[in-house]
Amino acid sequence: MNTANSNSILTGILREQTEILLKNLDDQIAGADLDAVIDGLPNWRYLFHAIHSLDKSLINPDDFTEPDISVCGIEPDLSIIDEKRPGYRQAPEVTVTRSQLERYASYVRRKIESYFDTLDDTMLAEKPGNGRFTRLTLILGQARHIMWHLGLSSGLTVQTGKPWPVYTGLFG
Repeated sequence: MNTANSNSILTGILREQTEILLKNLDDQIAGADLDAVIDGLPNWRYLFHAIHSLDKSLINPDDFTEPDISVCGIEPDLSIIDEKRPGYRQAPEVTVTRSQLERYASYVRRKIESYFDTLDDTMLAEKPGNGRFTRLTLILGQARHIMWHLGLSSGLTVQTGKPWPVYTGLFG
């Protein structure tokens, strides 16, 4: 953490914790049973949903543009996992590979790292683009959301007889 700027202490902590979060995402993608099914959907779909949510909502959900399909080759509507939400489709004919998830996660990681390069502590209380949520709320909300999905993915993986995916905590 760079504590040279006293106005970036909290931002530095958030950056460090987000790096651990992203490492856990990478490890989950690497070790998860992507084909395990819960509620009629394969695990890869929940992981894609989590990555897409990070992409859309950690920085500014009100100013989000879907990435070009060439980023990972996955159609954005597959991030919708609730059949009651507009745009949902079952899509049993679609298969997403580990490599596609890794590419999208890497793309999102670069965006998040660049975003943290622009932040200081005073900005955490601001609502980007006059949105509903502060930057701090968006960051913490996504940390909560992604860890929920990583836990779901871990549980699904273990239920299929595979080992627990690697997890990194506060102390490494």
